Amino acid sequence: VMAKYQGIRFVGRKMRRGLWSSAGLSSIATTMVIYHAIGAALTIFLRQSSDADGAADPVRGSSVVGLIGSVCLKNPMAILALYGGTFVGMSLPSRLINGNTPGIRRQGKPQSALSLVGSFSAAGAMAGLVHAFTIHSGYFNRGWGGKVGLCAFAGTWAYRGFGNIAEFVNQRQK
Repeated sequence: VMAKYQGIRFVGRKMRRGLWSSAGLSSIATTMVIYHAIGAALTIFLRQSSDADGAADPVRGSSVVGLIGSVCLKNPMAILALYGGTFVGMSLPSRLINGNTPGIRRQGKPQSALSLVGSFSAAGAMAGLVHAFTIHSGYFNRGWGGKVGLCAFAGTWAYRGFGNIAEFVNQRQK
């Protein structure tokens, strides 16, 4: 709908040309996927391994990873992607992994540290892919406010959706 009002006719072809080349994923998409996954993994690792109440706070964990990333990294796209990944890392593990919602409690298997970090990395990679789609599609080019959080939400939502599909398939096979 937005493409129609902005005069863009072939959004699908434009995205395919931008995201894929003969060498594979574009450099922007690769950067977004990798650094979103790293940011999510570092944030959940910091939150879960910390004994102090302050570092276990998701906002503080996100800001620590974001500040370290902005000091250590030179590429602005990588810094943005790392910080976007920290938004995924702020998610509640029981909701991301087990799909728990208020009033509906699902019992999940106990999570090892590696599976927890892997789950958040996968959700971060999905958020990075969504972020790369928005960049290559040409939408949201007039500022960054809210875009990173929206892409993180979409990535966690997609991860949980794939988890629900896998759970549904497993229940049907029993």
